[in-house]
Amino acid sequence: MDSTGTFRQQMAMGTFEPISVTFLLRRGIEYILQGYYAEGIALITLGSEHMASDHKHLNSILDTLTKEYAKFRRARQTLEEASACFIKAQAELQMDIVTLSTFLQTLLSSMNNENSPVPESIKHQHSVQAFTEENQADPVLCATCLGPFEVRRRGVPITLCANRNGQAILRYLVAQSDHKATTDTLMSLMWPEDDMDTALRKLQVTVSILRRSLQANDVSNVQGGYILYKQRTYQLNPSIPLRTDVDEFLTLYNVGRRLSDEGIVPYYERACNLYTRPFLTEDIYADWSFVQREHLRQIHLWMCHALAEYYLKVGAYSNATRWATTIIEENRCDETAHRLLMRIYFLEERRNDALQQYHLFEQILLKELGMRPMPETVRLYLAVKNGEIDL
Repeated sequence: MDSTGTFRQQMAMGTFEPISVTFLLRRGIEYILQGYYAEGIALITLGSEHMASDHKHLNSILDTLTKEYAKFRRARQTLEEASACFIKAQAELQMDIVTLSTFLQTLLSSMNNENSPVPESIKHQHSVQAFTEENQADPVLCATCLGPFEVRRRGVPITLCANRNGQAILRYLVAQSDHKATTDTLMSLMWPEDDMDTALRKLQVTVSILRRSLQANDVSNVQGGYILYKQRTYQLNPSIPLRTDVDEFLTLYNVGRRLSDEGIVPYYERACNLYTRPFLTEDIYADWSFVQREHLRQIHLWMCHALAEYYLKVGAYSNATRWATTIIEENRCDETAHRLLMRIYFLEERRNDALQQYHLFEQILLKELGMRPMPETVRLYLAVKNGEIDL
């Protein structure tokens, strides 16, 4: 029971001494002056109800103060919501600025050096290096999602709590675009079989453990901590910069796809090298992670295809083989990648390897999908067999 509730109960029982009214009034004004408006107003109102005489002027002032406090609360809530929107919009704007800046630097570099003997590959490599350094300007927190999940603070790995649900909650918050989730969402994800009260207790304890692990050995004393709670919603503190490898992966992809030919290579290679394994494999069986994992997987495969096709076109067969093989490791039934390898082997005068690649793909397709290769693939096989391939 809160203090005003206790006072009301005591007054109803007649256990208060007269001075208690004075105490309520004094404590009420102390609370208001300290910024605890709701508590202060409640105490003064309670005291005024038990004063010996009617103080209409005091009641009028309290009514006015209560109305103004209600307006203040609404304004503060609006400000907090606007602040959260501002932080999110600012982060998205900075991402777009980085993308535009990097693209313009690449464009200006090529314009300034168009008559220079410096190879384009070197110029683009310098550009992506500058991009990477700019984009990785040491944030407070860095999270790895395209490999074993890890969170680093200023480059130093954080030892996360041993609680598995605590780690799962952190991964979920990191993966969300706004880095927040309602209590109902987290309870349904972590403890779907428990009743609401039990699940809520478990959630509160788990988040408390997670908070302590994030704040351990941190001398910065971040105001509010790393995880905030408001209106039944948990959120990673927006005042703490957070950068993930997924952010970098997508930014490199978006920069690269605006370029063509050799320009894509350093961006796509850097992005694909970040993709050491699918998105958050720790949550491979969680429904919530499937869509994002598949989206990132398709982008990765698309970039690998573009790299393999480019290197095949310029005759860099070992690089083309690398990226075609990467595709097949990700998707054994990718027919385009198998055809790429057949072409590469043929151009390398490895005709038997090209034919063997076809037979291998034929077996994989039959075993896993019960299908036969497409006519285009069969035609390529016959052309390789007869030495009449037109590349």
